[in-house]
Formats: sequence, C-alpha cells, structure tokens
Amino acid sequence: MRLDGSVRRSPGERLLPLRLLRPSPRSRGRPPTEYWPQVASEEDAAVLRRHGVPTFLLTSDRVTRLGYPVAFRPWLVVTERIAEKVVSPFRILPVRDEESVLRPGTVEIVGFLLRFDPLAARVVAVRNRPKIDPHELYRRVRNEGLEAPATRVRLQEISPGIPRVGSAISRRELAWVERNNPPQGTGP
Repeated sequence: MRLDGSVRRSPGERLLPLRLLRPSPRSRGRPPTEYWPQVASEEDAAVLRRHGVPTFLLTSDRVTRLGYPVAFRPWLVVTERIAEKVVSPFRILPVRDEESVLRPGTVEIVGFLLRFDPLAARVVAVRNRPKIDPHELYRRVRNEGLEAPATRVRLQEISPGIPRVGSAISRRELAWVERNNPPQGTGP
C-alpha cells in the first residue's frame, strides 16, 4: 500500500479486507481508486498497521496496563496526512510522525497522552522510567511540538533536554496526583 493522503493499491498488491477500506468518491478524470481507511475496532487498526497504514487505537486499558488507572473514550491515532480521510466512530488524534504510530511503545504513548492528558503522560513516564529512553522522549516531544505540555508536567525530570516552555505545575501537586492514583497494570 502507498500512503499519500489516502491509501492506494500498488500494482500486484493484494487488497486489504474490504471492510477496512471505503473507496473515495472519484472525480471526473477517473484517477486510480483511492481508499479511505475504516476503523471500527482495535483489531481493524492493528490489521491496517500491519499493512503499513499508520493507525493505532489508544485505549484506557492500555494506559492502565502501563500503571496509570484512567478511563477515557478511545482515541484513534493517525498521521496528519490521512487524518481527514479516516472513517471511524472514534475520536481522531493526528500526529506528525508516522513511525510513532506504526510502532507505538511506552515513549510514543507518553507523547500521545501529552496531547489530551498531560498528567497521565507524566505518571506513565514516571512509573515506566526504566523503559523510557530520555533521548527518544526528547525527540518525540520536539518533533510533535509538545514542549509546553511537557513543561507543564515537568517531563524535564525524565528527559533534561526538553526545552522549558511556559509554566509548570508544582511538584507538590504532581506528587498528590501520583499518590492518589496507585499503580495498576503489568506493562504494555
């Protein structure tokens, strides 16, 4: 599959399951058929990801397994260039870096969480500190332009290279959040 704002089948390539693709409306010149990815479940996102389409369903269960008990409606994480073409009942969370969606690990999940729940991102990062490469966290924060939310929750304590932008929550308040949300889960 080629990814250029939509999904197009390369010559000789098998088509993904049709339930995961919706043909886009054709214009008058009859260009090659474009398909819009359809994601209705975590399994759909995983199948598309295996075929090179950057989709990842971020669920509260996954965050809870990383040690932070939280509940939220799932977010479908996709790259910015296909965000408008994805058909899904889930909320869309567009990101710049395709690699982070294709192979999401703890650092990538921290980056996703920074967009909508920075406190959860902080707690997941602190509780999974041995799994977090500070240089990779720095790269993810800088590539996505998330310096302000990272500063707000003091991620510089984990990755000192992250530039400080804006003000930070007090250490006492952050300690309160960590203390009042006891660890749960067994890892990713």
